[in-house]
Amino acid sequence: MSEALRKAKEEVLFACKTICSKGYVLGTAGNISAIVEGEDLFVITPSSYPYDIMKEEDLVVSDMEGNIVEGFRKPSIEFSMHRYIYLKRPDVKAIVHSHSPYATISASLKGVETVKCVDIEAVIYLGGDIDVAPFAPPGSIELAENVRDSIGLKAGVLLANHGAIGVGMDMKDALLACDNVERNSMLFVNILAAGELNPMSDEYIKNGAERSLKKRGVVLV
Repeated sequence: MSEALRKAKEEVLFACKTICSKGYVLGTAGNISAIVEGEDLFVITPSSYPYDIMKEEDLVVSDMEGNIVEGFRKPSIEFSMHRYIYLKRPDVKAIVHSHSPYATISASLKGVETVKCVDIEAVIYLGGDIDVAPFAPPGSIELAENVRDSIGLKAGVLLANHGAIGVGMDMKDALLACDNVERNSMLFVNILAAGELNPMSDEYIKNGAERSLKKRGVVLV
């Protein structure tokens, strides 16, 4: 096993423990993946397998064409969703899909297609407002396409009635993106309950989003 592959597997297992400890998933919900640097491969969690007993040998390795090259378990049901994001976003090296509570609440509000960025953290770490990808059945190609198209160049996206995704240049950044999606969603829901959101200026959000792209290593093509 190459050092790059070993590192990717370690990062995925670390993220599994992290999202469990934060209460972002229950049971076998959610999924995590990481790019194998320099090898045109990615590691992804298996389908319907508990995080608390997951080991390195349980992980699945795929190439970017969708061919399984290592692993005896079935890959996550959202395998295509991860692959589609990687193909669209070469800056993304890690993806965390959570079912965190406030993100799921925000993504389930009737008529809400975008969760507004509540404070500067969402602008800096996510790139602005968080779009909600239209609903499609879990594991479907339609959902994979919806998420790919909705995330744009941002670090996070919500999935209607489903959860959230955070992406990053490494696993630490992807987990941080999930934290910021959850935090902003919590603030958004509470503000709606308490009154009316006082939005930041469009100019500040635009400038902040541009800084966010540079910070996250996104190259505009």
